[in-house]
Amino acid sequence: MRKIYVAGHRGMVGGAILRQLETRRLKGEAITLVTRSHGDLDLTSQMAVRDFMQSERPDVVILAAAKVGGIHANNHYPAVFIYENLMIECNVIHQAYAAGVRHLLQLGSSCIYPREAAQPMREDALLTGPL
Repeated sequence: MRKIYVAGHRGMVGGAILRQLETRRLKGEAITLVTRSHGDLDLTSQMAVRDFMQSERPDVVILAAAKVGGIHANNHYPAVFIYENLMIECNVIHQAYAAGVRHLLQLGSSCIYPREAAQPMREDALLTGPL
């Protein structure tokens, strides 16, 4: 049985991933799903992430967790966003490695699409105009 930890399961993407995994589990796939809310596990804390990974020992980590805001928040607090997101990524990736995690999927996002891109946007439209 594979143990899968979904970091960021309360977010839009992490929640969608968790729902898909729950469907697979209900259909008989041998997986155990592990989640923790921010109140239960602060991913910016190296010690907390280490203790969690060492005790849970997941086989798979899906890293969909991040500090998120809108354009306004990102424009006004860019250092806070980059710092907290780097801490989350570094802690989860390193402690997963240290705990012997076999597979890790890190999701990322960036506003790299042109403002005036036609919708639905095609992949070849990326980086073709002002961001």
